[in-house]
Amino acid sequence: MKDYRRNPLWSALVETAKKLPSYERDEEKTMDEILPRKPDITPEELAEELGIPLGEAMVILDEARLTPEEVEEKISEKPFKPKYRLIALGGTFGKLHYGHLMLLYTGVKNGEKVIVGVTTDELAEKLGKEYEVPSFEERVKRLRAALEERGWMDRCEIIPLSDPYGIAAENPELEALVTSPFTRKRGDEINKLRIGRGLKPLDVIVCPLVVARDGKPISSTRIARGEITPNGNLNA
Repeated sequence: MKDYRRNPLWSALVETAKKLPSYERDEEKTMDEILPRKPDITPEELAEELGIPLGEAMVILDEARLTPEEVEEKISEKPFKPKYRLIALGGTFGKLHYGHLMLLYTGVKNGEKVIVGVTTDELAEKLGKEYEVPSFEERVKRLRAALEERGWMDRCEIIPLSDPYGIAAENPELEALVTSPFTRKRGDEINKLRIGRGLKPLDVIVCPLVVARDGKPISSTRIARGEITPNGNLNA
């Protein structure tokens, strides 16, 4: 837990910040534009860039960016009270890590049923990953094991994802889409396609950014390079 959360005034600050008329807009801009560009931004820098009080910047970053310890704390929370009946998320899941776990947790927390799209080998090759991506079968096997370990598998359906949009652009029963801060704009693209097809746009839920112990994002690429471990520890 971050030290400032132990301050008896922290809860009052959170409540006050979230009542500000601009809070939702400031949080959305932080997750959509600022964190993908500068994931290690400090509260002071965020306050200056957005022209907001330092306290509001602290609250926004506290929710939008998580450490490995906070991920462990989050994913242990139960029971869930899903807001949506059916939601979707997707990824390559090349090197399963804490960022993926937070994405999946956000899915099962918010959806009674979660469709998890896993990129096919053909799509993964087109995406030009900087590391050798394990086969589709191997990635699904590891993903299923992680879901079963945490008791989430009964809420999830794993399907192949052969294009960047998948069923999210065409399934009329879907209600929401979970993305990372780096893929938030994909949600906008999907909603444009849905509207063009006469479908209701999806609510887009942006998963918090998970950073390693050096303050930089956890990613499959960094793991493949040997910089960090899947749980965000730094390699010597």
